Amino acid sequence: MAPATEIATIPLAAGANIEDPSSQAGKVWKSVTDTIAAQDGYQRLRYGRERENQSLLQLLVDWDSIDAHKAFMASPAYGPFAKHLMTIVDSDSKITVYHAHLTPHPPTAATTANPPIITEMIECYLKTEDEAHPPKVQHLMDLIEKTSPGYKARATGWVMEEVEHEKFEGKKGRLFLGCLGWENVEAHFTYKETETFKNSIGMLREIPVAVEVHHTPFTEK
Repeated sequence: MAPATEIATIPLAAGANIEDPSSQAGKVWKSVTDTIAAQDGYQRLRYGRERENQSLLQLLVDWDSIDAHKAFMASPAYGPFAKHLMTIVDSDSKITVYHAHLTPHPPTAATTANPPIITEMIECYLKTEDEAHPPKVQHLMDLIEKTSPGYKARATGWVMEEVEHEKFEGKKGRLFLGCLGWENVEAHFTYKETETFKNSIGMLREIPVAVEVHHTPFTEK
């Protein structure tokens, strides 16, 4: 099977300072990521807090295939792993997990670099898997690549699972994901003020019922 990227959004408990390796949350997070990294089929992972909502931690894990991740979830090690992770998760919220075949794989250039970059995560929610949408995304990103000095790299692809969204009115739909690497968030905001962007952004919103965007500075393990 083709390689897959797991995309998990983890609502952290208040005060969970995973960035401090000496804190309890930091020790839990190190144990969690060490466990993931020890699994068969694991390739790499990166994580970071969403810039717009610091309580949300985004985790991207590259696997040899979605079956490799499923095998981990079915293993005896997964129960203790999940229980340990939940000690740093907000008990009133839930973790969301899905998988995508991103092109290119791995999406390293769009998510981590030296010097560090920030990744614009673009979530396009569609009622059906409309193949007319990806070319519009690619056309927009081609334009950004040609006209923005702050652009770094991209990765795009369909999420494999059906997903929920309020715009689906109780039903499930499809999600097309774009990862757009920028030099920094200011480079993105500056580009949004250009006439080129204003005249072209409409193509991204023609087919989806909703488009959501956030920024995450990822750290690779």
